[in-house]
Amino acid sequence: MRNLVGLSFVLFITSAGVAQEAKPFRYKEDTRKTGDFKGELKYVGATKDFQGVPVLLLNGDPAQMGEQAGFLAVRDVGPLFKFPRDNFRLECTHLLRGQFPKASTKDIAAMEEKWWLKSQKIALKLVNNFPKPHKDELEALIEAGQADRDLLLAANGMFDMENISLDALLFGCSSVIIPAEQSATGGLLFGRNLDFSHFGYLHKYSLLTVYRSSDKTKHAFVSAGFPGLVGCFTGMNDAGLSLASHSVLEPVTKVTFSEEGVPFAMAYRRVLEECKTVDDAVKLLKGLKRASVTSLVIADAKGAAVIEVTPSALSVRRFKDKPGVCTNHFCSEEKGFENAKQTDSFRTKTRFDALTKSLAGADKLGVSDVKKRLHQAKLIDDRTPGVEVELTIQTFVFEPAERKIHLRFGNGKEPATAGELTTIDLKELWGK
Repeated sequence: MRNLVGLSFVLFITSAGVAQEAKPFRYKEDTRKTGDFKGELKYVGATKDFQGVPVLLLNGDPAQMGEQAGFLAVRDVGPLFKFPRDNFRLECTHLLRGQFPKASTKDIAAMEEKWWLKSQKIALKLVNNFPKPHKDELEALIEAGQADRDLLLAANGMFDMENISLDALLFGCSSVIIPAEQSATGGLLFGRNLDFSHFGYLHKYSLLTVYRSSDKTKHAFVSAGFPGLVGCFTGMNDAGLSLASHSVLEPVTKVTFSEEGVPFAMAYRRVLEECKTVDDAVKLLKGLKRASVTSLVIADAKGAAVIEVTPSALSVRRFKDKPGVCTNHFCSEEKGFENAKQTDSFRTKTRFDALTKSLAGADKLGVSDVKKRLHQAKLIDDRTPGVEVELTIQTFVFEPAERKIHLRFGNGKEPATAGELTTIDLKELWGK
């Protein structure tokens, strides 16, 4: 399954696009000083025909970084806080009608309302499981961003709702790992597609956020996503550790959700803040209470793996010197990962098999070769006859050893894999 509730909530921080269709959205370049530290929003990699990648630079302690993020990004993208509720109602009603075709309009509305309230309460409970510094960051972000507190708090816990939701919007992600031995660059390559239902505007608010903590025990890192969310779904730290989270569809596992756990996006942010290697990440995640079911593709300069995660079990699938693939299902057959009934929902097995076949026997592959394979795995929403919607809204190729990222944020009309990637040297953004 995939998270209808989580998607609906994340859209509230990007809903400004609904009222701004006549004028393309652009983040405002600006700075914000908090204490002895300064945050900045700027564009990187601009050319004559390309405005560049929006980058939010945050510095200081968590509360200071939260204030900078709220002032520089959140306050400009969240004026229509009514939208998530309306969007949830529309999508959930559509799904409920499919499951209960004979139900009255009144009954459908009552079921939708009940599910909304239940999901909102559970998401708020999950946010309480954040470490205190990150709670402080979120509170500062809300205040500086002039945001609706309840909605923004719940948004940060909603992505784990996929395992209690009624159904799902179309969603899928694909990742490939090319070991150094097979890489044309001489170093490991890690490619990742983020596929998401965007409703025609979510893609406009993609943002690269750089965290540089004043706590010298924490790694500087970059996170790709949307403003208002303090967790991480795609990122790299200054040790070269790179990661991408994948939802797991219809997981057949003993336990799929725990209200006592840390939301996965926050857990993966902690990986980037605290870990240097894949082994470090495995150790950290084993020691955490985990909220839900996900796959984490992770790589350092020397190797890569998929960490298959549930609240009660964890399995590591290492790639060693062979290419690796991950889509949206578990591959482990260990105890706690019984997967005999896994289907091809959202073409997860089809994409997995196609990527595996395309890598088998291939010569040395470079960044453009990885992007080509990610393009072949792009996902399309074709549920409406005669209408196809491209869902690949973000594409990345990481070079962990070089601390470089090659990326493109899609425009909603074509997949992110269709255009040229922008290369960003993260060492320049992290500074000394």
